[in-house]
Amino acid sequence: MRKTDKKYDKAIREALTEVCELTMENIEGFEWLTHEVNYQRFPQSLTVRLMFKDQQTLAGFERSDDYQAVVSDVQSRLAAAGVTLKNINRHVELDTL
Repeated sequence: MRKTDKKYDKAIREALTEVCELTMENIEGFEWLTHEVNYQRFPQSLTVRLMFKDQQTLAGFERSDDYQAVVSDVQSRLAAAGVTLKNINRHVELDTL
C-alpha cells in the first residue's frame, strides 16, 4: 500500500466511524458498517456495506426515509475526507448478519 493509499484509508475509516456511531444510535437493528477498496481502482472500487441484524430490519430501513439520509451522510463525510463518488448508490450495499 502506497503512502497516499494509507492516508485515504485512514480518512475513510474515520469518516465511516462517525457515520457508524450515529447510525447505531438512530437506526433500530443496525449493527455496523464496513468498507472494501482496491486502491488500484480507487475510488470506483470503494464499497460501504451496512450490516443489519436480520432481513426484516434491513427491508424496513430500505423503505424508510432514513435510508437516503444515511447514504447522504456517507457521501458527505467521504467527500469531506477527500473521496468524491459520482453515484453513491453504486457504492453502498445493505446486508444482514
